Amino acid sequence: MESRKITAFIITGPPGVGKTTLVRKICSKLSEYCKLAGFYTEEVRASGQRIGFDVVSLNGTRGILAREKPADNIRRPKVGKYAVYVADLETVALPLLESALPWTSLSSSASQQQLIVIDEIGKMELLSKRFESAVNKLRNQNQPMLATIPSHTRQPIPIVEGIRNAPDSIVFHVTKSNRDSMVNEITEYMVKTLFNGK
Repeated sequence: MESRKITAFIITGPPGVGKTTLVRKICSKLSEYCKLAGFYTEEVRASGQRIGFDVVSLNGTRGILAREKPADNIRRPKVGKYAVYVADLETVALPLLESALPWTSLSSSASQQQLIVIDEIGKMELLSKRFESAVNKLRNQNQPMLATIPSHTRQPIPIVEGIRNAPDSIVFHVTKSNRDSMVNEITEYMVKTLFNGK
């Protein structure tokens, strides 16, 4: 069996299954091995109902990603019932992706290595062509990343399918029954792959 170098660690699963929670738990465990840069998406709720999503960097910078009923009257692109705040996404996410440090050799100190975290690469985020371009650039540079993608979409999204099927990607399918065990499983796999099991 031919070995392949894995650089894209992809988490997928149905909406609401807990992908973001899983990513955050994995990041907590990986922080002792390398620097982490990137963002996650967080549900925003009011009176128990989901009203949108925020984009939150790993260092806590927050911006609006989408809202069901925006407070202003600015016209924005929509995904389903949500108006997407493309400018906010770009303000928070792009500097993190565009300033990614090149992944150094395994013999270098962990402090010089940086893992990019992208939660998620989906319809809302891809309304930004700059975001899509930044992700493609990271992929072309073989920058290791931990990312989430939709489990399926009505119409295939080329960049998502490209990442899902790339030879340097491994895809973890998350369900409600396996999501807790996946924390250690994915973390251990990444440590073994990226850090020779250190």
